[in-house]
Amino acid sequence: MTVGWETLNVGEQALVYNHEGEARIEEGPKRLFLWRERFQILKRTAVNQNSYAIVRYNDGQVEHLKGPCVIYENPLHHMFVKAYPMESLDANEALVVYKQDKETNKVTRYVQFGPTLFMPKESEWLHEFCWHGVDPDNKTSMIPNSNRFSRLKIIPDQFYYNVDEVRTADDAAIRVKLMVFYELKDIDTMLNATKDPFSDFINCVCADIIAYASKYTYIEFMEKSSALNDLSNYPQLLDRSKQIGYEISKVVYRGFHTHDKLQKLHDSAVKTRTNLKLAYEKVEQEQEITDMKLKNEKDRIQLEHKLEEENLSHKQELEKDRVRHKLMMELKQEKNVRDVWIQENTASLEGKKLQDAQTLKYYTNLHDLGVDLNGYIQAKAQRPQKIIKVVADKDSANFHLHHT
Repeated sequence: MTVGWETLNVGEQALVYNHEGEARIEEGPKRLFLWRERFQILKRTAVNQNSYAIVRYNDGQVEHLKGPCVIYENPLHHMFVKAYPMESLDANEALVVYKQDKETNKVTRYVQFGPTLFMPKESEWLHEFCWHGVDPDNKTSMIPNSNRFSRLKIIPDQFYYNVDEVRTADDAAIRVKLMVFYELKDIDTMLNATKDPFSDFINCVCADIIAYASKYTYIEFMEKSSALNDLSNYPQLLDRSKQIGYEISKVVYRGFHTHDKLQKLHDSAVKTRTNLKLAYEKVEQEQEITDMKLKNEKDRIQLEHKLEEENLSHKQELEKDRVRHKLMMELKQEKNVRDVWIQENTASLEGKKLQDAQTLKYYTNLHDLGVDLNGYIQAKAQRPQKIIKVVADKDSANFHLHHT
């Protein structure tokens, strides 16, 4: 018990006990005088909009309060008050939530998908997964029960894994390196069918690889190892992934590793094959260069011949055009001369025809008037410049032509 003054600031609460054990709550800002009383400031818990408070009461009940809010922990009613951040889910995340009915005590399950801020209710709790996880010192190895989480990824993902102690048909021990691409398709199927999907993936991959390698010798395996990129060679993995709600989209074969001595022999053989291949490629390149030179020379000669033929053909075409033009000009000139001659002779004939027509008309008129045309013509005719006489001999059949 104390006697004196006590001060409560803004936003504070206090529990005051009197000498009889009774208690009351005082809220600041306030100044109190205590007389035979005990003073206890209450713990203040502030919850923001991204958090929630779990309040456990003295009678065992639990209450979840969503922020923003302020709670004063009163020991008369509360066992404790704690603030927890709400589960922030991205668009590719989900939570598996269990809920118990207060009346029937029956537990049901549902999946909460993001994006959202999730606050579990008083009767709800989250499923915690415990799967194989990647070894932090070796990304190609898995450690059982090392990956614990409650947020489930529902986007495509991949993991690396090396299958050790794989035996070929001739008993050669090798390590096969793989990369597996997967995607969760059905959460309910996965929850009902498996506890650890990665354990199933690893076991099935090992079984498929061992079955594949046991069919071939070491040399045959090297030659056909690229077929491990084909999903058809992983029947157990595909079947089991479908049963647990997953889809295997691709398996990438990243090579293999064997015993050091065998690896040295293999490296030596690879080196020898590589040198032979390089020598072969060198000779092949030289042959290709020679063939290319000959081909280019042949193409050049053919191009020159073609250019000469085109040049000669061009000259011939020009000569043909020149001769054709000359002939056309001569033909046109002859046609013009012919046309002029036809026009001149046509005009002359037309004039003579008109003149003969007038003469005929003139003589016709004279005949109609009763004129003796023979005498008129003889009188009008002039003395001939030449006279031809034909005299026949009496005693012979010869005749003489006298030209005066």
